[in-house]
Amino acid sequence: MAYTEPYSVDWDALPNVAMPFMNTVHSDELALVTRLLASLNNAAAPASIDAQISAWVEHTQVHFAREEHLMQEYNFFAAPCHQGEHEQALLQLLGVQQQWLRERDTAALLDYIQHWREWLQQHISTMDFVTAQFLSSFNIQVEL
Repeated sequence: MAYTEPYSVDWDALPNVAMPFMNTVHSDELALVTRLLASLNNAAAPASIDAQISAWVEHTQVHFAREEHLMQEYNFFAAPCHQGEHEQALLQLLGVQQQWLRERDTAALLDYIQHWREWLQQHISTMDFVTAQFLSSFNIQVEL
């Protein structure tokens, strides 16, 4: 089953926020998922898909932990709400990973990726946008 983009948004176009490191992390995550999509479309070996999903999970965990640390360190007023979205998104991703490992269901994984992409666009445009605006008022240097 080949992946086709059902949404009007450009797959590669993500909103930018006021903190450059966040833009880099988002682009890196999108690149991971784009490679995963290519592997799925090319019917790559399940072990290859396993490794790519694991890399995506690890990247997401580090991504969310970094943002959450900064929100706590700088007393970001909406941290609980933002962290709640992270927790939900990570639980969904971990669930999809477990489902993949059990069932090897390419269609289900592709469906999740489509919904994830829409969620990412929305999350960056709302939660990350406000968080980055807040954090940009501090002299924060983040090494990736």
